[in-house]
Amino acid sequence: MVELSEPLENYLKEIYEIESINGTAKVTDLIIAFQVSPGTISKALERLESLGLIDRKNKRLRLTDDGLRIAERLVRSHRLSERLLTDILGIDWIRAHEIAHRLEHIWPDDILQRIDEVLGFPKTCPHGHPIPGRLEIHGELLSKAKLGKYKIIMIIKEEEWILRKAEEFGLFPGKELTLKNSSNNEILIEVNGKDESIPIMVAEQVMVDGT
Repeated sequence: MVELSEPLENYLKEIYEIESINGTAKVTDLIIAFQVSPGTISKALERLESLGLIDRKNKRLRLTDDGLRIAERLVRSHRLSERLLTDILGIDWIRAHEIAHRLEHIWPDDILQRIDEVLGFPKTCPHGHPIPGRLEIHGELLSKAKLGKYKIIMIIKEEEWILRKAEEFGLFPGKELTLKNSSNNEILIEVNGKDESIPIMVAEQVMVDGT
């Protein structure tokens, strides 16, 4: 398998994660995600394409089979690292996500397998994102759901402010809630036995499934 720099690995991983949520990844998605210039992204994508790891067509990006294998390993490493940090070491899910960005690049395969075994082969990361190959996610955005009872599946974007808000409102994967009212600016839910008014920007980052 080709040796890649961490930045190039990060691009592959981001394409994988965008495809998992949106179905397709675009060049503009990477520009927004990494906050870098179009020229920087273009050079990285040219390199990945020359290595046979991505295909580019009409500004859309697709991982090749080789690219997918690398991305899946990185995602598995990241999400198992998060589980190790939260479940075993008791690190909060915000800091765990930040640290896992570094750990995902360093684990040898045998150590990663051992971590998986110690954790009991979890199906998701602490934020509800699936370990590759173990779970298919089906749900809808809380911001677009009809009134009724739901179970939280995942927090979509693992940005610090989103995770902090989710924690503040008690919006953890597996938690059940009742959607009681909805408007353009906020929604009203009942969770943990109390009513909470959730800004629509937060509700857009919560995926739920009917209970």
